[in-house]
Amino acid sequence: MRDGCHSICGGHDSPIVLDVVAVGDICVDFLTPPLADFSLGDRQLWVPALPMVPGGNAANLALGSAGLGLRTGLAACLGGDPISRYLLGVIRAAGIRSFVTTRTGSGAGRTLSIAHSDGTRQMITFNGSNLDFAPADLPAKAFDTRHLHRAGYWWTPRFQGQPTRDLLRKARDRGAGTSLDVSTDPEGWPERRRALVLSVLPETRIFFGNEEEVGGVLGTRGLRAAAKEALGLGVEVLAVHQGARGCTVAARGERHRVPAFRVSPRNPTGAGDAFNAGFVYGRLQGWSLERTARFANAVGAFHVAETSNPYPTRAAVAHRFRGA
Repeated sequence: MRDGCHSICGGHDSPIVLDVVAVGDICVDFLTPPLADFSLGDRQLWVPALPMVPGGNAANLALGSAGLGLRTGLAACLGGDPISRYLLGVIRAAGIRSFVTTRTGSGAGRTLSIAHSDGTRQMITFNGSNLDFAPADLPAKAFDTRHLHRAGYWWTPRFQGQPTRDLLRKARDRGAGTSLDVSTDPEGWPERRRALVLSVLPETRIFFGNEEEVGGVLGTRGLRAAAKEALGLGVEVLAVHQGARGCTVAARGERHRVPAFRVSPRNPTGAGDAFNAGFVYGRLQGWSLERTARFANAVGAFHVAETSNPYPTRAAVAHRFRGA
């Protein structure tokens, strides 16, 4: 059952142009602390805390963008359960314009994130109401934005392929920038799944992903080959997350390998989305590609190092990482 769209703005006033709107998934994450010498197997393990925090690729980017001071919107789907109400409250408290549809017969998604001391992790996900999110849920006001970001690609299957291409094209036709982060395919990049992403790339200005994801989508080995393939398909900027090694970014005529800021990995879940928020912020400021990547690395590093307040302001990033 569809109950409609919650919005903190509305009425008959002239449209408010947002800086960025994220379209995709929202859930809660249950986070373990970084675990040392832990492997999956038949065993029991005690942890000092297992916090429940807002998550989902699109929601993380929205929270990160709002923290940096961007006028931000989120289009997603929640259910009628207490976790959905909690998440909607978080979005509103962050000052994010909510284009969130609710379906009372469904429940919010949940992810258990098992983090390791080396910065790697495993995630177990129940998709919940993200599976119900459909193109018809996206209101026209969601396109009153300078940038539209599509995330949580595999967790929102009704938007895969042509629906995502259509919404990115509509955003571009209205003068907005576009970006895409598909995350790792849980089915392992079969051809039919790769095709669902490749068909979208001609409408994607910024393509985000880690090395596995970029290689899985593009069918390439090595970042030079990936950049050549992505730019040939119409992508304007390829931005590759490389964890503790920083990032590699490429556009036509330039390529930069930008080192990471060193921090202790306390909160790796959502770091890529935080990077993306920093990157979109930099591009909206008109910064150079290299400066944008350096700032995005700093935002991602801040997120990795913080558990209580992982969505920094620009001032907090500058204070912590003077080089940013």
